[in-house]
Amino acid sequence: MKIFGFDRSDVRLILNIWRMNLADRYLGSALGGTWAILNPLFMFALFTFVFGFVFKAKLANADSTLAYSIWLISGYGPWLAITEAFTSASNSVVGNAGLIKNMAFKTEILPVSATLLGLVPLAVSLVFLLLLQIISGDGWSWRLLWLPVILCIQFIFLIALGLFLAIINTFIRDFGIVLPNLLMILLFSTPIFYPIEAMPSVIRALTIINPFHIIVQAYRFSLLDGQTFPAFSLIIMTILSVLLLWVGLCVFRRVKGFLPSLV
Repeated sequence: MKIFGFDRSDVRLILNIWRMNLADRYLGSALGGTWAILNPLFMFALFTFVFGFVFKAKLANADSTLAYSIWLISGYGPWLAITEAFTSASNSVVGNAGLIKNMAFKTEILPVSATLLGLVPLAVSLVFLLLLQIISGDGWSWRLLWLPVILCIQFIFLIALGLFLAIINTFIRDFGIVLPNLLMILLFSTPIFYPIEAMPSVIRALTIINPFHIIVQAYRFSLLDGQTFPAFSLIIMTILSVLLLWVGLCVFRRVKGFLPSLV
């Protein structure tokens, strides 16, 4: 059975390339792929120390000094996955020129496997958060059962956009330089470090349909108490993500014949 033109052998190839990309990133280092876990872990620990014990930032109606750190990481963890996915996907074709020129395979597998690298920082953030909730005494909720659904919706959306980013960066190399700046703008225009109530009312109305805000809000609902579940927004986003994925694959398959001459 094929899904979006991929069969079981393609799935195995996606996983193999995913492992290869993860190993290549830390090639030559003593700890190797362990850095993929240590880097986000260090950042989350730093956030917890600074906001939980130095500034002692607190959320409204929250007693624990760790509440703000937990709230922040519950949004920033998914954002790290988004950043990693988009950065890796945009460079997936250009960075694998040797494979494209010397092997016959479905090259659309490259941005798909590259996007899935975002699973690593996301997994680290979720494990860190769950442990932090135990330490703070908050405990876990049944809403954690929503995590697999939210994760699937998020990565369908990221893979769909990753296909377009890979195409754009192949044809316009300057895009790879601009992308980090665009991601920085998206980071601070999305309520991750601050609540949406802090935004002006006009901007707040637009933020509600921001797909990155919908993703963050969905994770916060599943991980924290007192958060609104964006059910309708998630349904619409799922439909649009599937359509965008189909369009992205069609466009990629249409232009992939030009890739060997461009990389």
